[in-house]
Amino acid sequence: MQSFLKKTVYAGLTLFALGSLATMSSTTANANAKRHVTTKHVAKKAKKVKHTKKRTKVTANYYKVHFAENAAYAKSTGIVSIMNKPGRLGNAKIVAGKETMRRLAKSNLPQNVFHVYGMAKTNTGLYYAHVVTLGGKYRGWIYVGKNDFRYNLDNMTKNTGLEATKTLRYGATPSNVNVKISEKLWTYPKFSRYNARVVSHKKASYIKDDFKVESAVYNTRGWLYYYVQDTKKKSVNGWIFNGNTKALDVKKAKKKTTTKPIDNKQTQTTPTTSTYTLVFKYNGNFVSTKIVNLSDLSVSGTPVVTADSIAKFIPNNYQVTSDANAINTDGPIVNNGAAVINLAPVPATRLNIVLKQKDTGAVLNPSSDLVSTLNQVGQDLLNQKVVLNGQSVNGDAVKTILSNRGLLSIDQSKLSTIGAGTLQFVDIDSAKVDASNPTVTLYYR
Repeated sequence: MQSFLKKTVYAGLTLFALGSLATMSSTTANANAKRHVTTKHVAKKAKKVKHTKKRTKVTANYYKVHFAENAAYAKSTGIVSIMNKPGRLGNAKIVAGKETMRRLAKSNLPQNVFHVYGMAKTNTGLYYAHVVTLGGKYRGWIYVGKNDFRYNLDNMTKNTGLEATKTLRYGATPSNVNVKISEKLWTYPKFSRYNARVVSHKKASYIKDDFKVESAVYNTRGWLYYYVQDTKKKSVNGWIFNGNTKALDVKKAKKKTTTKPIDNKQTQTTPTTSTYTLVFKYNGNFVSTKIVNLSDLSVSGTPVVTADSIAKFIPNNYQVTSDANAINTDGPIVNNGAAVINLAPVPATRLNIVLKQKDTGAVLNPSSDLVSTLNQVGQDLLNQKVVLNGQSVNGDAVKTILSNRGLLSIDQSKLSTIGAGTLQFVDIDSAKVDASNPTVTLYYR
């Protein structure tokens, strides 16, 4: 500004040198006045240019996650730190820095795998996972990209803080399945689930019993665990590290028995059947639960959970989705296991369209040319899978199709009504579609 003012004064002096002495006083006064005005103008302009950049305040919404037991786990990528709050929320602090996260990423210890149990989305569109290591040492929030992952960890953006992983993989069942155990049993192999714990039965009540190996898995470290069943107490079963088992010599274990006459008065005990739980969901919402026998899921003698093996147990009007996470098994397919099956409604394959007057409920009989157009509407509804068995029809989707076919208003001459003018589409029947007689009712007024 000083430079600018000096230039202004020099310009005034030049003008003065070219003028007469008689005008010196007025010229000087005018120059001073101009300088005064110019100074004020520059000062105001500078004030306007000055501004402070405002930062958007970061807020977050929190959500529950919905994973099967074996689909709720992730490994660190070593790229992003864990914070005690999601995103850039005020006063957020580092819980585990990048150096720690790199170490966890390289580790194969099961206690260093993360259990994902919550999700947050900031108002800037970023997603964060609420996590804790299975060993319980690190807990907090970590950035995982710009995708909603509450139903599937595979939706997390690649090359962010986490990547989905499995804590267990199947192993081969040993040839000699009869064993003795030397340690307590667990509900899951230790550090393979966030809720893994010692079984509720007292160790002394089963430690001397014989057990049968029913399944085997490896953890992230490559350690082998057996799922064992007490041969005498059907309620006693669980997981144990294979190093804490010893193969039982069946021949020595057998004792000579004497045949006794059958006492018809004696109560006969029916062996307990091994069972498996199927939990059916649609859009994350519970539909039903079915407890089945493991033998009902067997294919070539091995129990499996596939769309084919569970077909006869699927609730009416539903089918297994074609999504990658359609079936989520809770570890090996063994006694007391469970699976979450994501369903989709079965689309109707035929359709009736009924027109009614809104106020009276009277059926409106369409003319022959209107029937032809309504048949086209019905075909559109079927092609676009708008009508789903056992579900209410999407009114907005129906309205769009009616608009495309020019049926948001119908001339009364094409209907069984008395009067001139047109009737306007106002609503649809919200009742769930009956699979045996799929019908869409359209109301006009």
